[in-house]
Amino acid sequence: MLTQTHKMVLRTLASVIEEATQEPTDWALIGSSSLQLQGINIESNTIEFMTTKNIASIIGDMLGAEIKESQNSPIKGSRLHLEREGISIYIFGDPQFEGEDENFQPVKIPSLWTGLNNGSLDGHQIPCSPPEWELILAIALNATNRINEIQQYLSEFGYDSRLVVRLLREGHASVTTENIIWALLEEQV
Repeated sequence: MLTQTHKMVLRTLASVIEEATQEPTDWALIGSSSLQLQGINIESNTIEFMTTKNIASIIGDMLGAEIKESQNSPIKGSRLHLEREGISIYIFGDPQFEGEDENFQPVKIPSLWTGLNNGSLDGHQIPCSPPEWELILAIALNATNRINEIQQYLSEFGYDSRLVVRLLREGHASVTTENIIWALLEEQV
């Protein structure tokens, strides 16, 4: 579960990002905090957001933080890195997630943005990347612990197979990743 400090920092950052964006689908909470907010019991020690480079730059100006370009795998693109209350915060602008066989550019995957879930934080709605996307990304990045936790959650609560198909197709996933995803989902459900 998210700690009170984690919730406070997340609530504050969500307010800043909302102020910097025109549409609620211009940004999303991703990673472990996103999964936690949706009820998946996974360790959460960072807060990560995804948006466009332009919005990340606006947020950087608002917070007095410098946006940097990262060319390091597994995440490339514009990045703000902040530290608040001992929590590392990353705001990725136009990120590219690179795995052994994959190069996902989530900002360019329409079904990801239309498939965002709303996580509730003390009554405040925060757009979160769907668990189906987080599973695809975990497989691409070979994040074994995350794969197991998400797989268990999806087997218990179900998954949107149409969303999975769209995410894989629009993200141009490799056949290898597609096969792994379906094997995992069909094994448990």
